[in-house]
Amino acid sequence: MLISLNWLKEYVNIECEVDDLGEALTMSGTKVETLVELSPKIENILTGKIERIDRHPNADKLVVCQVNFGDFEKVIVTAAKNVFEGAIVPVALDGAVLANGQTINDSDFRGVLSQGMFCSIEELGMNQDLFSKEMMDGIYILPANTSLGQSVKSLLWLDDVIIDVELTANRPDCQSVLGIARETSATLDQPLGSFETYNAPESLDTIAEYLSIQVESDLCKRYIGKMMRVKKIEPSPLWMQVKLLNSGVRPINNIVDVTNYVMLELGQPLHAFDYKSLGSEEIIVKTTDDKKIITLDDQERAIDQSMLMITNGKIPVAIAGVMGGQNSEINETTELIVLESACFDKSSVRLTSKKLGLRTEASARYEKGVDPDLAITAALRATYLLEKIGAVEVIEGIIDIYPNPQTQAEIELDPQWVNRFVGINLSADTMISYLKRLFFQVREKNQLLLVTPPYYRTDILIKEDLAEEIARIYGYNNIPGTIMGGETQVGEKTEVQKTENQIKSLLVGQGYFETMTSSFTSENKISGLNEGLPDDMVKLINPLGEENSLMRRSLIGHQLEVIALNSHRKNPQGRFFELANTYSKAEKSDCLPLQQKKLVLSSYGNTDFFDLKGTIELMLAELGIENVLFVAGGSDMLHPGRKAEIFVGETILGEIGEIHPLVVKNFNLPKRCYICEISFGSLMEAKKYNVRFKELPKFPGTSRDLAIVVEENIPASSVLAIIKDNAGDLLESVELFDVYTGEQVPQHHKSLAYALSFRHLEKTLSDDDINPVIEKILVELEGQLNGRLRD
Repeated sequence: MLISLNWLKEYVNIECEVDDLGEALTMSGTKVETLVELSPKIENILTGKIERIDRHPNADKLVVCQVNFGDFEKVIVTAAKNVFEGAIVPVALDGAVLANGQTINDSDFRGVLSQGMFCSIEELGMNQDLFSKEMMDGIYILPANTSLGQSVKSLLWLDDVIIDVELTANRPDCQSVLGIARETSATLDQPLGSFETYNAPESLDTIAEYLSIQVESDLCKRYIGKMMRVKKIEPSPLWMQVKLLNSGVRPINNIVDVTNYVMLELGQPLHAFDYKSLGSEEIIVKTTDDKKIITLDDQERAIDQSMLMITNGKIPVAIAGVMGGQNSEINETTELIVLESACFDKSSVRLTSKKLGLRTEASARYEKGVDPDLAITAALRATYLLEKIGAVEVIEGIIDIYPNPQTQAEIELDPQWVNRFVGINLSADTMISYLKRLFFQVREKNQLLLVTPPYYRTDILIKEDLAEEIARIYGYNNIPGTIMGGETQVGEKTEVQKTENQIKSLLVGQGYFETMTSSFTSENKISGLNEGLPDDMVKLINPLGEENSLMRRSLIGHQLEVIALNSHRKNPQGRFFELANTYSKAEKSDCLPLQQKKLVLSSYGNTDFFDLKGTIELMLAELGIENVLFVAGGSDMLHPGRKAEIFVGETILGEIGEIHPLVVKNFNLPKRCYICEISFGSLMEAKKYNVRFKELPKFPGTSRDLAIVVEENIPASSVLAIIKDNAGDLLESVELFDVYTGEQVPQHHKSLAYALSFRHLEKTLSDDDINPVIEKILVELEGQLNGRLRD
């Protein structure tokens, strides 16, 4: 929120430097983001009145202006088209400095000496976004009653500093100049100034002759209506325009400007209706069956029954707390106005604003919460200002519908408890002084403090809130630092955490890079994996976009995106892994989605299927997992002839394979990509936690090579399983070292060569020990797979 320092000074005496003020406010809990001086470079620009305009004798597009500054006159030559005799304008005299740092000197324009320059909005350094194109194209014309010879820098508050304050959701009372002034007053321990409101006697309830108001919804806590007779719709006074501009609000006319002024000053949004345009003598606040409304920004907006509307009894004339309707807009012919000051439910305003995609200064304040008691103060303040600037004649009487007035309860506070809770040592009198600086009412009873928060501090509910208020005024930086007390114990990682670290360390050592990808995916990405959309996919109710509408069920899609990204950036090869959660629907609809952690590995470039398979085998061996089988099969996203499922006993750990060519095309991947996805939960179940010492063998081992010829469609794992099942305890290891197809084996067959190592723990093995084992293996291979020894 933007706060004008000059406006703030009207409420609080600020003598410190602006940087020190920002630091003090931040340390007391009101975070100052930035401090920006509007036009620090401007010098020697004064207000002047154009008394006479003559044509330039030597130039058709230039005019010569005689300008009166009150005590002296100057000649200014200009090409501006919007100047006229009697206009009061900002003039940069000889030696003046503009907002951009440019220095102005007397200049000769084709034989006529110009003793300065007229200034535009841009040259003054004002916010160009808050002015119309017509005003931006010419010289800035000041009001006719502006004093001559006055410094423009002070007149237009170009010496002002704009304070950008970040407010938390629990401090709606700070959404105004007055709110920040209260915080400044408490922080600097300075008295708070006051403001004037309308206080003329309202003995005649004349408003009843014109208007009645009804509230038919609990979403409106308070609704106030005040009526006035318009004297003239015209620009608001310059002092008001300047405050609006420095607060980031565009001046419009005297009626609308006052409503915006009070909103900025007090934090209460107001709205003014054209009474005649209402087309009714009543206002009813309710939800409606109407489907649309045209708002003040000339946009037709779809509405529904959940949105609170201000109606004339028949049709909506405003969206409560968000924006008024075009059908009741103030215009130049307005004769009577109805001033609305209300308190609407913050959740209702927020949902309405979100549905409409429309956020305004009013809705931003209502969303955080506006106190009902502020409504009457704001209504009377606006009435006072409208009458003061001569915009209206007040119609006596006021309609105030406030069915459930709020009350602030006393909170009991023990000063000793505060000291223990915060870790400070303050006396009760000091605490009372801090609370009174924050405008709390405090009375003492039996060594306790009974504290009543001001009506606008709706965030103060319990004693801990009061302790926080005392601490922030005392100064968080003044609270002594202490070491946490209590008993501690040595922390230890869980088995799951240890296993995760073990896997990650191993894979990094193998040259893999860990990735972290989003948990969201989309139907398009899933269809690109050559698979249909599973029934147990978790769909988001309110996704960030179509590309993030589903929770991922697998990590493979995101790994392929990582490969595609690195390939497009000309990285010739890559190895990646990720250990993260996947999500699926629970069996019961009222339960949270199921989370399953998975491990995915991927590679491309200078690698092949067996490189990835070897890494998996190494990892499983590191975890003590034995009897691992790679069985042909897997999902459709993998190449039909280059994929396998990974089994440990009867449990499937996951799948491994080369990416299917269609998926490669869909994701724009390199030609050969390999991937493996494993269930981390199954991995943990198969892991062996007890590592036992095994004595080194005392007797030598022996080895035999077997070259088995089988049909080419028989997987090597089937041959390996038969060898292991029939070798008995003597077999120490077995390894496939050659696969051959060619002239020396029959057509449609292959030769698988295995190296078998045998050892006995208590003796040296002989051929008599090994030959029976080999014969048994060969018999089983022939019987089960029709395999035979290669000649």
